[in-house]
Amino acid sequence: MLVFLMRHAEAEPGEPDAARPLTVKGRRQARRAGRGPFAVAAAVAPLVEHSGLVRSVQTAELAMRAASVAPRRLRLLAGLAPEDDPAVTARLLATARRPRLIVGHNPHLASLLALLLGARSGEVVRFRKGAVAALERIASPSRGAPHGRWRLRWFVPPVLV
Repeated sequence: MLVFLMRHAEAEPGEPDAARPLTVKGRRQARRAGRGPFAVAAAVAPLVEHSGLVRSVQTAELAMRAASVAPRRLRLLAGLAPEDDPAVTARLLATARRPRLIVGHNPHLASLLALLLGARSGEVVRFRKGAVAALERIASPSRGAPHGRWRLRWFVPPVLV
């Protein structure tokens, strides 16, 4: 089973945090990702899930348009906010049957990636804004690996898009 994780593109500073829109640079990042790694992920995943925060929704929408993916495939997924517990998302992914493409935030995504890859703590990769990672579940959950065993298939930082 594959899961693709994308960090939202660059957003404006300000409050409230949930309403921060993308910057001009962020819009470019999202469109570039949509023509590159996001397009690959969207071709495999049956839908695109996001946190519901404006910057995550805008990133998903812009990348989907650039990848020519139908907007009907966009859906809110609870538990993806920056400070949400990544273990909750990891449990969901441990038993998922279909590929998923998730657009979210740090520190949640970096922690989720580390958790799935079995890292003891900290970041496995520097998950910059606009980056996309592809992970593959290679073993089902077990007592020693409650979220299954995963491997990193690829990681594309925004500078390469």
